[in-house]
Order: sequence, then C-alpha cells, then structure tokens
Amino acid sequence: MTDHEGSIRDLNTRALGEIDNKVDKLLTLCETDVKLKDFSFAFKLEHAVDVAAFDAGREPGEEVLHLQHVLFRMIKLSLHVARHVLHRTKGFIAPGTTNTEDPVVGGATNAEGDAESGGLQRESSVAELSDGSEAWLDMGATLSHSAVEVLNLTLLSHRRLLRRLQTYCLGSQVLEYITDALTISRDHEITCFLEGFRREHVRLVANLTYENKEVCSAVLGDTRLLTAILGATRIDLENPGMGEWATFVIRNLCYCSNEAREILRGLTPISIVEEADELFGKAVDPHATPEGRSAMEPLQTHTE
Repeated sequence: MTDHEGSIRDLNTRALGEIDNKVDKLLTLCETDVKLKDFSFAFKLEHAVDVAAFDAGREPGEEVLHLQHVLFRMIKLSLHVARHVLHRTKGFIAPGTTNTEDPVVGGATNAEGDAESGGLQRESSVAELSDGSEAWLDMGATLSHSAVEVLNLTLLSHRRLLRRLQTYCLGSQVLEYITDALTISRDHEITCFLEGFRREHVRLVANLTYENKEVCSAVLGDTRLLTAILGATRIDLENPGMGEWATFVIRNLCYCSNEAREILRGLTPISIVEEADELFGKAVDPHATPEGRSAMEPLQTHTE
C-alpha cells in the first residue's frame, strides 16, 4: 500500500465503530436463519484467519491493505443478507412463486417448508418465525435495514479507499440488487420493511456514484434504476430525506457524465404525482402542459 493511497490515520473512526456494532448485530440475527447462519459462520472463520495472519506477519504500511480486505468482507456479508431477505419477502408477497436464479428463495408458507428452504427461523420456535409471521417480518426488516446501513458506512470509512470500495460493490452486482429493491411495490415495502427502506437504498446509490464515472455509467445504462432514482425526488412520508439523496445522485451523474446531462435535459414530465394535491391543497393546480412541462396555476376562488 503506497503513501498516495493514504494511511490508517485517514480512517473514519466513527463510521468504523458503527460498522462494528451493526455487523455484530447482523451476525447475531443471522443465527435465526439456516442459510444465513452458515454464511455468517464462514464469514467469522475467514475473518479470524485473516486477522491471525495479519497479526503474525504484520509489516509497516500494510494496515490499510488489511482494512480494505476487512471492508470487502463486510460488503460481501451485508449484500448477501440484504439480497436474501428481499428475495424471501418476494416469496411471501407472491405465495407459490419462486426465483430459480436465487437458491435462497423458498416460497414456502409453513414451518416445514421454512426448515427446508432456509427461511427465517430458530430452533426453539420454528412456528413463531415461519414465513409471514410477525416475528419473521420484524426479523427480516431489521436484517435488511442493518445490512444496507453497513453498505453505506463502509463507503464512508476511509476516503482514500472509496474508489476501490465502490468498484468492489459494482463488481458484486450491488446495482442489480438496488434496482430490485427500489422497484418493489408500495405494499411490499410497507408490509416487509422498516421506514426509510427506499431512502437508504437511494443513499447507497449516492455514495456509490460519488466521483465515480464507472458506476455513473452503469446507473445510466439501467433504465429501471434511473427511473426509480428520478421518481425518488418526490416527497415521501415513509422515506423522509429520500428526495435530497435522489437529487445528490442526479448531481453525481451530471458531474461525471455528459451523457447524463443530455439524457436528463431531454426528459419531459408525463404527469403530476397524486401527492402534489395533498401538498398544495386547494390553493394551486399542479399539472403537465401539452408541451410536456410542469406548471402550477393558482385556483380561482369564488366569493359571494
């Protein structure tokens, strides 16, 4: 690790402390799930071996390289957990459906099916954590939220490692996962996840696209993801602050890419979201003009 790549002194200790706490929480919660339990065991074993090897053969200047390996493992764990929970909830929202591309999706809706498919459960009370139960939904929602928080925090942990961490996430198909997460139905979101689910994923896109042309190009090449980001600029009571993060993503895209500026310049509004009526009440009429522009006109009031 060369000097221009920074030193351990550049570490964001606050972010790393939060990562440690949330990863401990993730590993504890993973004990309730058969497949996640196996994955968390492999994570802990790999981590212990790596730490022991580093301590035994440590050389000056290798601290940041070791930190990079640790953060890569954190990303791998968090993305695996988040993806697993999302697919499991898809099986719950659409009973009887399975995703053949992801072996963790069981689609079972009873305790016996969970035991075979790796659903959220624990040995002491399989029925309590069967698919669709309140405990199952709470556990999955907490796992998902913590996992995405860890993904965000890893990108804030060391400013000189940001580009490498972004590239690792991109290679781990994080954008494919984010696209799936941001395109679920509103009912799916409210039923299965905590408040701020969409906001945290948009925030993750903002951190991934920050001064990274490769990630920006990948976002621009995914129509579903770009549409979801543009749609996230609206006010959403279930996701406070999401609009600001979506605006930050758009800023990153325009900063890194002429293509992004041309694409966004050519967009025209299709319609006005229903929330606009609630926001402006009866004072203003928000609408789209025939030319495809948004407009707001004061409503005429009649007095007797």
